[in-house]
Amino acid sequence: MKFLTLVLSISFIVLIGNCSQQMASGNSNVNDSIFQSYGFPAHPNLTHLCTEYVYGLDNHITWDAFVSPAKPSELVDYYRRKLGDAGFTREGEGGSWRRPADATQPQAVMNIMAIGTDNPSRNCKKKPPSDSRAIIIISRMNKR
Repeated sequence: MKFLTLVLSISFIVLIGNCSQQMASGNSNVNDSIFQSYGFPAHPNLTHLCTEYVYGLDNHITWDAFVSPAKPSELVDYYRRKLGDAGFTREGEGGSWRRPADATQPQAVMNIMAIGTDNPSRNCKKKPPSDSRAIIIISRMNKR
């Protein structure tokens, strides 16, 4: 019992330390961490709007919404340099990447679109800054 209490105490201290470190080092480290959890690299100068969940019978989808002052085409160019064309589909001035690229049901998806495009980020409590030009939504399927 003492061992379990010690392990839980150490875990809590590490968790608090990591959260404090992320807050102190700025938003980009938090964004990097979120993007890494989906298997995508982060872009600089993104504003995180929210994290949301959609529940189904056998699984649920987790998604995060970000906005950027960059144009969707600039973000697509950036990610094409980082990710290549595997799993990429052009959609208007934006596009999407699926991971794994050849899967019929991808485990993770990143969508880039213009700020006026209808998308689920409209449900986020935090609203985009006025200079926002593009939205990035990353999502993943989670099995229950």
